[in-house]
Amino acid sequence: MTHLTLLRLEPRSRDAAADLRNTSHMHQRIMGMYPDALTSGEAARRSLGVLYRIERTAQATTVLVQSTLAADPAVLPDRYASAQQRDLTPLLDWLADGRKVRYRIDGSPTRSVRDGTRGTDGRLNRGKPAPLHGKDAIAWWERKAHTAGLDLHDILDIPQEPATGHRATGPIRHTLVRFEGIATITDHHALRTAVTDGIGRGLAYGAGLLSIAPHHE
Repeated sequence: MTHLTLLRLEPRSRDAAADLRNTSHMHQRIMGMYPDALTSGEAARRSLGVLYRIERTAQATTVLVQSTLAADPAVLPDRYASAQQRDLTPLLDWLADGRKVRYRIDGSPTRSVRDGTRGTDGRLNRGKPAPLHGKDAIAWWERKAHTAGLDLHDILDIPQEPATGHRATGPIRHTLVRFEGIATITDHHALRTAVTDGIGRGLAYGAGLLSIAPHHE
């Protein structure tokens, strides 16, 4: 099963405000909603299918958390957030080639910039990932969407606040761009995989969660 938990953050919560300032803290907070025995390291995030996206409006800040195991919002600090949960399995079972959907994703568009160095096998190293902007970011999403089984009809690209923070190995920074619009499903198997596995980099830090919904004309 695939579960979605919507956390509407309390605007006066100091814990929530601190988590929003440090993406590493937000990641830890979200993983804390699952049993301790299952939440050690990146492999645990992947095994639980945990993805999330932060959505900010003038009225509220909401964190959408998707996972294969239902989260337990009761473990969050007092007055941290109100929570709603739903099962996404019926939506995923509805997917079929030719159907139209609305989509939304906060992607972290990047490309590797080679630095001329070579690995022990003599091949050029991929280099560090560099963020993409504007038309290059849109082209990145078009490629990812095609692989994910979507034929895009339109794309609205909206730069988001970057995911920044600190961890033991150093600072974290992921440039985020929200892509949303209408698309036709061309490969529902690939789309289901993209929804459950996420797309691109920064999956532990608020990027890559692809949300879809039926589009009614």
